[in-house]
Amino acid sequence: MDKTLERLIEISQAIGSDANLMQGGGGMILGKSGNGRYMYVRAGDTNLKDIIILQDRLHVQASELISVLDEQKLSKPGEDKREATFVIHLSPTVVGAFVNAKGGKAEIEKLFRDEKYPPVWIDYADPGTARVKKSTTAVRQYAKQHGAKPSVMFLEKQGLLVTASSGAKALQLLRKVVKKCKSRLKPLKAVKAKSIKAKLIDSDELSENKLAIRRACFATTGEYAPVGFVSNDVVRGFSRRKDAGKLLGAGALDSNELTCTGGAPIWLEKVDSLTIERKLRAKASKGQKPARAFLVKGIGLFVVGDTRNDRKVEEVAVGSLMVRNWAAGLDGVNALTRRQAAFIEKNGAQKSVGRKMGDQIAGGDLKNNIAVVTGAGSGLGRSIAVGMAQAGAMVAVADIDSGAAQETVDLIVKEMPHAAAMVVSCNVTDEKSVIQAFEGILAEWGGLDIVVNAAGVAPAYALVDLPVDKWRFALEVNLTGYFLMAKTAARIMIRQGMGGSIINISSKSGIDASKNNTPYNATKAGELHMARGWAMELGEHGIRVNCVCPGNVFEGSKIWNPKYIRECARKYGILPEEVIPYYTGKTILKREIKGQDIADAVVFLCSDKARTITGQIIIADSGQAMVR
Repeated sequence: MDKTLERLIEISQAIGSDANLMQGGGGMILGKSGNGRYMYVRAGDTNLKDIIILQDRLHVQASELISVLDEQKLSKPGEDKREATFVIHLSPTVVGAFVNAKGGKAEIEKLFRDEKYPPVWIDYADPGTARVKKSTTAVRQYAKQHGAKPSVMFLEKQGLLVTASSGAKALQLLRKVVKKCKSRLKPLKAVKAKSIKAKLIDSDELSENKLAIRRACFATTGEYAPVGFVSNDVVRGFSRRKDAGKLLGAGALDSNELTCTGGAPIWLEKVDSLTIERKLRAKASKGQKPARAFLVKGIGLFVVGDTRNDRKVEEVAVGSLMVRNWAAGLDGVNALTRRQAAFIEKNGAQKSVGRKMGDQIAGGDLKNNIAVVTGAGSGLGRSIAVGMAQAGAMVAVADIDSGAAQETVDLIVKEMPHAAAMVVSCNVTDEKSVIQAFEGILAEWGGLDIVVNAAGVAPAYALVDLPVDKWRFALEVNLTGYFLMAKTAARIMIRQGMGGSIINISSKSGIDASKNNTPYNATKAGELHMARGWAMELGEHGIRVNCVCPGNVFEGSKIWNPKYIRECARKYGILPEEVIPYYTGKTILKREIKGQDIADAVVFLCSDKARTITGQIIIADSGQAMVR
């Protein structure tokens, strides 16, 4: 590996793991090899594996950064062995306090006045040709005055740029500048703005607020997204400021905030879905991005779109509050003007990067739908959970066996690093456990769109040998469990007001009884009839209820365990190893049914493609029920 690339990866890892240096992935790191042949760019919105390697030419985004400090073109391979160049362009919060403050330039000049080579301040210019032209002029003037090009540049409303001949020197210089800026801001922490009283909020009210915000966002964008809540010292302090609304009303601070959060967090006196919807529609009418952060007076910050493994919106929104808080003590917030913001929205490079990264995040028919699958620790439930994650859903893996549920989550994340999945410990026969499971989902993701009832048991006995406790156990898991999950889910979906989908995983035995299987036959038939009734009750709320009746799914199944297979072998007078081929041979298609087949049916029923389907049954059994 090229040494320049190695250094670039090292400093990228160092910066990416330091919250003091980078929030929400914004910024760029660039390394140019000494011979000028290679340019490596680590864009702030990408993972390390997405580093762009450029040969013999500069990337358009990189050219802005490098051209102001190195006006020579890249040399041809083997020519002009020069020193490597490393450029870091970031906007740490402490730097943002100055570049986004009306008195920022004067403060920087005072702070660094004793430096032999002080930083250069670049007044704001639109990204692209205008910024390059203004920056180049400033650098030439600086070089003429100081006899050297600047190694540190403060770009108004655009962050900080440092350059050095090695990655280590660039990182050291970056930290030195950030530390010095931070030292000036310490006294500002003691500045107390007039405040309002904080409000107490319980978990139920918090959930209602999340549902209301999610409903308003869905109503205006048509997109599903999780909603999180942040309440730390920074958020609580800012939400209690009497001038909080005014500070947020100044507008977006920079292109990173426009891209990640749709601008400054929206200030709300209280959470009201209609008010939020009106504000979002007003933004849309002006061609602006939808807001993804909402600060509620005296309560805290609600963020839309973050998942457990991606807190970008939260980082940028909280950083924005910190910057505004500090800037208020430096003669006020100096945010992007409407014209500047509109230019960035239309032409900015950050918009392009953000769009490309959005394409990498899990998509599909169920993108960002919040789903819970019971019995997902193994077998068919696991297959359904994985299939829904593949379709873009955020999946809560519910199972009474938390260890097995974690294995499913690990499998999902391993196959799909951008997928969102969480473990939910749940005994579906216990109402308290079910309620707690849904409370956990709301606490993590703030909504609910899909419930798949897949937990089930199949005690196989001849009627005359069936123990009553096995009968009752089947009733509890296969009927009471489905009922409790559907009941609790429906209440949430109705409150949320975005419709929803409930799927009962029944069986071909629910429509065509099998021998020596009384509990399974009865409960699987009951699941079908319950679903039909629920469809009639919930239709007015846009909640669809459907069933999937799988044939025999053997792979990974706890039901088709060795004991159960031996029972089936005795029932049909065949050897245990002949059981699976025997059942496959009874189908019209002569095809063994896999977990993915059932997952595909579930995904279809939950998707908008099935928007007019409710109270129905999909029989996914390769045609077995037709010939019995």
